[in-house]
Amino acid sequence: MAPKVNPGKNGILISAIVLIISVLLIIDRLLATGPVQLILADGKAVPVESASLFSINEVIFFIITAWLGGMSFLYIILFSKENQIPGSKDEEIPEFKEDLEVIKESKNTAVFAASILEGDEKILFQNILDNDGILQRELIVKTGFSEPKVSRLLDKAERRGLIVRHREGMGNRVFLKK
Repeated sequence: MAPKVNPGKNGILISAIVLIISVLLIIDRLLATGPVQLILADGKAVPVESASLFSINEVIFFIITAWLGGMSFLYIILFSKENQIPGSKDEEIPEFKEDLEVIKESKNTAVFAASILEGDEKILFQNILDNDGILQRELIVKTGFSEPKVSRLLDKAERRGLIVRHREGMGNRVFLKK
């Protein structure tokens, strides 16, 4: 079984370096001047540039360098987009340390937010904190608040960036914002 590669920031950094080097090498070769001949005319040396064609070695160099640059560019584009999209292949590779840090940090932030809130907002948010991913109608039952009141309180919490609501069937599932 082949080991899974974790394309992290190092892979993108290496690809960026390869891309930059390949572009610079191509520019250097293309801007290099061709051979210049000096012709003596009327006792003066007159430079004459001849048509310069690329040798087979230079053509092969261009092809390889352009291919390396293109592959590096594709790697950077694909893996930077993949890291932004939820459900990407990176989730198959467990990075428990980082995930635990994020969970602890978001939990601490949520506990802090619950301590700042007052009254009905605090009761509602505490229920969400205790039951992350709870259905909105379950919050109505647990808190005893009316449906419009829960909806208004959730709107307010969502505007503050404390929660996120995801549509599920005929209702909403409420999550803490990470």
